[in-house]
Amino acid sequence: MALRIVTDSTCDLPPELVAQHRIAVVPLVVLFGDEALQDGVDISSERFFRRLVRESKLPTTSQPAPAAFRATYERLREEGATEILSIHISGKLSRTLESARQAAEGLDGVRVVHVDSELATLALGMGVVRAAEAVAAGCGLDEAADIVRSHFRRTHCLFLVDTLEYLRRGGRIGRAQEIVGSLLKVKPILSLEGGEVVPVGRARTKQRAVEEILRRAAEFRPVEQMMAVHATTPEDLKYLVERLHGLAPQARLTVGRITPVIGVHAGPGLLACAVVTAESDSLAPPPEA
Repeated sequence: MALRIVTDSTCDLPPELVAQHRIAVVPLVVLFGDEALQDGVDISSERFFRRLVRESKLPTTSQPAPAAFRATYERLREEGATEILSIHISGKLSRTLESARQAAEGLDGVRVVHVDSELATLALGMGVVRAAEAVAAGCGLDEAADIVRSHFRRTHCLFLVDTLEYLRRGGRIGRAQEIVGSLLKVKPILSLEGGEVVPVGRARTKQRAVEEILRRAAEFRPVEQMMAVHATTPEDLKYLVERLHGLAPQARLTVGRITPVIGVHAGPGLLACAVVTAESDSLAPPPEA
């Protein structure tokens, strides 16, 4: 295959989808003190969240070194790739995209195009899969890049966390900082807009917050596809998935669990969904005969 897809571990894609579409995933790093663990490689989500609650000091994260991306790009070149579409977590949340761009400088024999999703977790992952499907259908590098950028512009992410403390300590809180002091026990409803975390609502209980997320998700119909992920509450995920199915029974729905790097900044209890609105052209009536 002359054109290959690269992303990073914050995409939270299930391993079977990564393998099916031959996607190269470069892991970020979780740091417990001086101990560096590759996201999803050296530590699983299950082990991470068990350890997180035992640690007296919160772990931190680091983007992949440019050398990690360079090694991936060179490996794909050796496998026959002449073009690479490299799609990553929001540049406002991580310097991962910066590392990827540095890695491509002076790389001979391969043309690399980078895309800032302005998203994270499976909201990013769905776009990566969409790009891989476009490549499989015969699209070239520039066309596939345009397709995935359109996909991301139509992606609406909504999520809730048990506390904003993890986002605050990790410096990923964005404009949600405005509501930290007034939350008390209110559950914040958050989104990713322009690549940063922003508040879009609040509710008195988690259940009410989930219902508000579903109400807002319904506003993005007609739906092309959806995703849902959790951190430590599979029962909440099951409920969310059932309700999302009811929202758009025919839409593809991808389900997953956040990897440790996302868990560092979101904490236990995260529940998220994303809705991709159908393209307007697909809604137009057929031309008259």
